[in-house]
Amino acid sequence: MSLKIEQRIIGNQITEFEPRIYSTGVHLIPMKVELNGKEKFIWVADEFEDDTFINGKNISPKIISEKIEEMFVE
Repeated sequence: MSLKIEQRIIGNQITEFEPRIYSTGVHLIPMKVELNGKEKFIWVADEFEDDTFINGKNISPKIISEKIEEMFVE
């Protein structure tokens, strides 16, 4: 199952973007968000370990970045 979100969190628009990456070792943490006045939980990457891939190439993902292009380094 894929989680598609477009949400307001603390007054900021949050939208899922491509590309999708695969990691054999990612630490996920639950984040509480509010949707239509109701609390919900989503999974958020907290830390990456092991190999992470995009289109079969090994990359080094970043947790946070100002630009989508800077989210990973090949």
